[in-house]
Amino acid sequence: MNALVMALDSIREKKGRSFLTMLGIIIGVTAVLVLVALVSGYNADITAYYEKLGVNKINVTVTWYDASRSVDVMSALYDYCDQELSDTVEGVSPDLSTDLPMKYRATTLDSGTVYLGSDEYAVCNNYTLERGRDINAFDIAQRNRVCVLGSYVADSLFQYADPIGETVYLGGEPFTVVGTYYQKDGGSEDSMDDMAVIPYSLDRAILQTDYLTAFTVKVDTSDHMDAVMASLEVLLADTISSTVGEYELENGNAAMTESTEEMTSMSVVLGGIAGIALLVGGIGIMNIMLVTVTERTREIGIKKSIGAPRGEIIGQFLVEAAILSGMGGVIGILLGYGLSLILGKAMYDLILFPDGLVTAGAFAFSVVIGIVFGIYPAVKASNLQPVDALRAD
Repeated sequence: MNALVMALDSIREKKGRSFLTMLGIIIGVTAVLVLVALVSGYNADITAYYEKLGVNKINVTVTWYDASRSVDVMSALYDYCDQELSDTVEGVSPDLSTDLPMKYRATTLDSGTVYLGSDEYAVCNNYTLERGRDINAFDIAQRNRVCVLGSYVADSLFQYADPIGETVYLGGEPFTVVGTYYQKDGGSEDSMDDMAVIPYSLDRAILQTDYLTAFTVKVDTSDHMDAVMASLEVLLADTISSTVGEYELENGNAAMTESTEEMTSMSVVLGGIAGIALLVGGIGIMNIMLVTVTERTREIGIKKSIGAPRGEIIGQFLVEAAILSGMGGVIGILLGYGLSLILGKAMYDLILFPDGLVTAGAFAFSVVIGIVFGIYPAVKASNLQPVDALRAD
């Protein structure tokens, strides 16, 4: 307790120097907490983005060497998944789109994306029906000119009016609105809500193409992804002759996993950089403690001359070093939480706070740094001979 009181008195006497001593620890702890919080926010943002797109998707891409000999891959995928993989596959849809102006009466949107989808387009791409109905198999078979609108398009063209049954013009072609989707991406221009979906059987009328080359297969859980990909590999190998074309299967979860792994690696690197700042702060503490030992040489000599044990001298300086680093850690934690909150809101529109375990670890590490770098000055002080210490100016 006596060592604690003396350490606090010493810090109060030299407030400016004590703060500058703590500055390295403050910067290091703040950097660690802010970087960890921002990495966590980025991962949450990326995860939310991929969840909006829809997870557990297999992307199928077909390239035809001879388009005149192309086959109906969509029908093959749809029938196979519906009959053989119905327990694990939730839907199949083409992955084809084009940008077309969308018009209703006097209102025109120039930014909308028109997707050519199947009756399972919504489940494949994580859309939820809000009003009306979705595209169905009859629409596709009959090439009906119907569409389902994203929330941004529906709100922009119709405001508060009911769009169901109304006619909109997509690229100048009339389509009857049969449904609308709930907002899933902010409901703004160029978002995932700035879209409309029409039957894929209108590909020739809209895109002047007779064959589809990209498809999405929605799997129920990530555990079934590999098994479904293996089954599709067999189907496509039997369906597409190597002399006519080739195909490629891609795990849609791979991009999200890769992004998460990249950010984990980056967080380790950034954490190492922040750790260096803590080490520099520790060196600053050691330097100041050596100065303190020099300034208090006579005090040390008096203590040793009246019988103060070596351990008491060491404890006094270690306690002071630990308090300096601990106070720096507390200030760094406060700054880290404040900056994390501000930057998280500004960058990701999220309320971000550093992980509690990371916070506790950063504080403990700052105290340990102070103690470790305070050992040498403390030992040096304890090794002073009383006679030499008392002679010091």
